[in-house]
Amino acid sequence: MGKRKNRVFIVIALIVLAAAGFAGSRLLGGVSVAEGYVHEEENRIIFAKVIPNADQTRVEVVDNFVETQDSIPVLKSEIYDYTGTMDGEKLTLQSQSGGAMEASVSAGELVFQSPFQEGGQVPAKLLASTPVQYQKQLETMTNRINEQAEVKKKEVAEKQAKEKERVEFAKKVEKTDRLAADLVENAQYLTDLQFPDEAAVYQSHVSELQGLLDEIKLYAGQPALQMTEYEVMKETAGAMKVLVDGMSSMNDSIQDKKKRMADITGVLETDLTDIKATWEEIKAKAPKPEVRQKAVDAAVKAAQEAIEQAKKRISSIEAERDTASQKADKLYGEANAFLSKVKPK
Repeated sequence: MGKRKNRVFIVIALIVLAAAGFAGSRLLGGVSVAEGYVHEEENRIIFAKVIPNADQTRVEVVDNFVETQDSIPVLKSEIYDYTGTMDGEKLTLQSQSGGAMEASVSAGELVFQSPFQEGGQVPAKLLASTPVQYQKQLETMTNRINEQAEVKKKEVAEKQAKEKERVEFAKKVEKTDRLAADLVENAQYLTDLQFPDEAAVYQSHVSELQGLLDEIKLYAGQPALQMTEYEVMKETAGAMKVLVDGMSSMNDSIQDKKKRMADITGVLETDLTDIKATWEEIKAKAPKPEVRQKAVDAAVKAAQEAIEQAKKRISSIEAERDTASQKADKLYGEANAFLSKVKPK
């Protein structure tokens, strides 16, 4: 009785061991197939499942690999699906796109004799594993790649920030040089806007008016003024009227120059504010700071002096215009007064 019990226990133990041995595999045609097969590299994990049945055998391959995008590692996956026949351990497979592939399978490994990826290389053999173990390996690699990606993203962000700062600084240096050149150029434009022609016209017209008035006085002082002489006096007064009107028209020229001077002054004042603020930002780190400081100072001085001198010229020509106009009106008025007093014969 005791021996019979021992035989029963041995049979049960063998059944348990057999079940344990085939828990992670399937048996088809005398060939044991594992639940899955894995090939792992530093930045790649390939997982494959062989699914045999009486009609056809399927092989599913998941290729997880790392690519670099803008120097940042990114984990990607591609899936390949094959169907075909299984003759013992030999697999003859075909992809959905029609590509053929040979492989061999056993309970311990899956070996591809040709690449499952077009243009790829034949991977090393895939060793028996389970989906659970594969998921752990994939999770470990995913976490590692994500950590690397975060570090790289930070590095890239810092590098981009530094590059942006460098570019912005270079732009400000260039802007300072350009503003200095613009200030000097526009200061010269403003200085070139003078009123010599207008001043000369006022002076010459007043002088001519005085001369014409003197002629009228001579005629008016004669004891017996002839009609022809009176007509000459009237024509002389008419000439004076033309001169007075001509002086009035000069105001248009003055106003035009004042407008251009105001426009240039506005540009200069804006550029002065801009160059002072920009140079203050960069002067501590600007290349050749002494040379640039001298250029900035010279440009600022030229612009400020040009603005100040322009204001004085405008004030001077307006004063000269007003004085000349008053004199012209007075002289012309005197001429008319003489005309009204004399009586020709």
